[in-house]
Amino acid sequence: MRRMVCVLVLMSCMSLAVMPAGASDYTLGIFGNANMDDTIDEDDIAYVEGIIDGTNERTELADANYDGKIDEEDITQIELIISGGEKELTLIDSADRIVTVHKPITRIIPLVDRDAKLMGVLGAEDKVVGVSSNIRDSIEYEIYHPELTERPSVGSWYTPDYEAILSLNPDLVIAYSTKAAELDENLPDITVIGFGSSTPEITIDQLVKVGYILDKRDEAEHYLEDFHDKYVDLIKARTQGLSEEDRPKVYVESSSGDYKTYTSTSVAQQLLDTSGGRHIFSELVSHSPFATIDPEEVMVKNPDIIIKYIPKGDVGYGVDDTSKAEALRVEIMNRPELANVTAVKKGHVYIVSSYLSYGLDYPVLLAYWAKWLHPDLFEDLDPQTIHQEYLTEFFGCNYDLNEHGVFVYPPLEEC
Repeated sequence: MRRMVCVLVLMSCMSLAVMPAGASDYTLGIFGNANMDDTIDEDDIAYVEGIIDGTNERTELADANYDGKIDEEDITQIELIISGGEKELTLIDSADRIVTVHKPITRIIPLVDRDAKLMGVLGAEDKVVGVSSNIRDSIEYEIYHPELTERPSVGSWYTPDYEAILSLNPDLVIAYSTKAAELDENLPDITVIGFGSSTPEITIDQLVKVGYILDKRDEAEHYLEDFHDKYVDLIKARTQGLSEEDRPKVYVESSSGDYKTYTSTSVAQQLLDTSGGRHIFSELVSHSPFATIDPEEVMVKNPDIIIKYIPKGDVGYGVDDTSKAEALRVEIMNRPELANVTAVKKGHVYIVSSYLSYGLDYPVLLAYWAKWLHPDLFEDLDPQTIHQEYLTEFFGCNYDLNEHGVFVYPPLEEC
């Protein structure tokens, strides 16, 4: 029977831990990460030895075998984690739950479409025994992840069919964080891990943790070093020194309605900060990433660029016709209240597919935004080539983006 503490607030956990000097901004929430950095390695063994000797402060994650004590057995557990020989791995998920995973994991059910992308990047598709209807019915996955659309459906990610899940006898169910406790209660003896909204931080956290769980750390590292960091770090390096005046003002509008924008807690805010823009509604502070605003506020703030999300069904992998994207752009350009806005007057209105909003392909979205905001600064950056690399390298997909799919409008060559 797995051990679990169902209610534990992550921030409380971290407040009990003493952060050693030089720790990364990202803390890997796996027990065994004694020095609270971004990996588990020999430095953690040395740190636990220091705790035992009385020269280092105790940290929460130093209790590698999660038995309430810090002793030589924790050193043994860390050695096993480093070698990939551990039988159990205890971690903190996005639902602030401490979960102990029994290894090896051979049968997985991902419920959120982002989780299915994770299986592809980690090369773990063969472990998937069932999927949510959201994944099974997805045109996106039918094109570049077809094997997953052939797995049995277990209901939607929000209302899963517990009997269907149990019948497939999974070792692990990956769920949305707000549903994790409910799933855990209804799926006895099955490990449930929850991950939250697909911010860049949570996306990477999920990749790294599941990489440890599945002994796919090399695959996770390949994605991070050879794709994610290669492009995200390049964009950050070129934009971080920009002055406020050199950062164009940007209005981002959701696909769910006119004048529904994003708050300072949204991924849109992070993308604009990284790509070198100024979010004109960054003063909106809310637990929700969305906010409905008055059209007059957009007029007054006078953005240099407008980015509008378009629903998946209107564009994406299964669509070659740009007419719906073009019509949406024309509608924005023809809004009477925006006639004198700089973005409209200069034609700097861009439509982007919601397909690129979430998950491990977000560097592609970031590249498009950087190109729109700073075409001269990123003259050598080709977002479509980056997108093609993502599909080919991590999914072995022969889908040709030169021939198929609509993800942005107008095409970059027309901008």
